Amino acid sequence: MFKIKEFDHNYIPEAADLFVKSYAEQRQNFSLIPEKDGLYEFVNSKLSDLSNNPGVVAFDGDRLIGYMIETRTSDDFMGERTAFSLGLYSHSSVEVDKAKIYQNMYAKLAEKWVDKGYYSHIFNFWAQDNVLSYQFFRLGFGMTHFELMRSLSKPKGSCPGISIRKIDSMRSIKKLLDEEMDFYHRSPLFWFIEKDDDFENEVEGDFIAAFIDDEPAGFIHFKINDAETQLLADKKTARIAGAYVTSRFRRRGLGTALLRKAVEWAEEKGLKRLYVEGESANIEGGNFWMKHFTPVVYTVRRCVDKRI
Repeated sequence: MFKIKEFDHNYIPEAADLFVKSYAEQRQNFSLIPEKDGLYEFVNSKLSDLSNNPGVVAFDGDRLIGYMIETRTSDDFMGERTAFSLGLYSHSSVEVDKAKIYQNMYAKLAEKWVDKGYYSHIFNFWAQDNVLSYQFFRLGFGMTHFELMRSLSKPKGSCPGISIRKIDSMRSIKKLLDEEMDFYHRSPLFWFIEKDDDFENEVEGDFIAAFIDDEPAGFIHFKINDAETQLLADKKTARIAGAYVTSRFRRRGLGTALLRKAVEWAEEKGLKRLYVEGESANIEGGNFWMKHFTPVVYTVRRCVDKRI
């Protein structure tokens, strides 16, 4: 039977090696995950930076078979004091008895978090990992975000009567951005975003908008070598950093037309894949991304009853 111990910097080499093996297995399951040179050194460095944070390891005799460590905390994330274990490299285990290993590691780490007053807990993990998908669900977690990828195959469909062009200032689509802000605040998203009225700033990355009779109807925003989860950022990956279609023009193929333009843009840049991150409670947007992309990372959250 395995034992749970406190995380210690002496365990970092074994933990980093465990994650590197897991990363290779995930790439076999989903080939669009970028290959990472120097992955062991990257994870070793990250875990070294985190080694003083609360964390646990699982041992089977003298062999490290799992680890889980806090990456950061926030005293006001979505209105709650929250502890995070994010980045994918912040936890891993062997496949044998993975469910029990994770159950016991989380039980110990959750105890540490609650003792410090952190009642909201957030993790992310590989979407292809069915064991962890069920275990986090069983432990009381619900999805908040997903990260997805797709190849540069062109989506089918057409949207006649639209003009798609690159823009250099967000001022031309201010009306769309205001509508998007309101959309995020409504049910079932209830997602708080601070409004930015500085539309004169130059756009970071490339920004393409669709117009119908000179009226802005949708937009899509690209960045290269950028991702919510750092390990998924890659020089051959384009991130869709933002996208929106006004409600009056939905279900007419406009979103697909913008996505096709994104694929063409990525091809011109010599890229290999598209990446997007979104909120799981965004019904319309999420359904669109799930139709055209494949999930690669899920982010989940649990809120513990403060009355304990």
